[in-house]
Amino acid sequence: MIPLHGDEWGTAQEIAGRLGADVTVAMIRNWARRDGLSNVELTCDDGKRRTHYSLNQAARIEAKKDSSGRGRPRAA
Repeated sequence: MIPLHGDEWGTAQEIAGRLGADVTVAMIRNWARRDGLSNVELTCDDGKRRTHYSLNQAARIEAKKDSSGRGRPRAA
């Protein structure tokens, strides 16, 4: 996780890990495509480019989807 613009940003795997067992890497990537989850592509220390996502925004999207009652039941 890295601090950027007053928020924490992380890879899809890091964000999914922080949001809980019922949030997957695929869900994070889908939220970026479908729900406007902010993301930036950064070059890491190893020289590889990785997409990082906003943790705060992902948490808001997850809370909204969790309370919507649509889709599959979520783990408690």
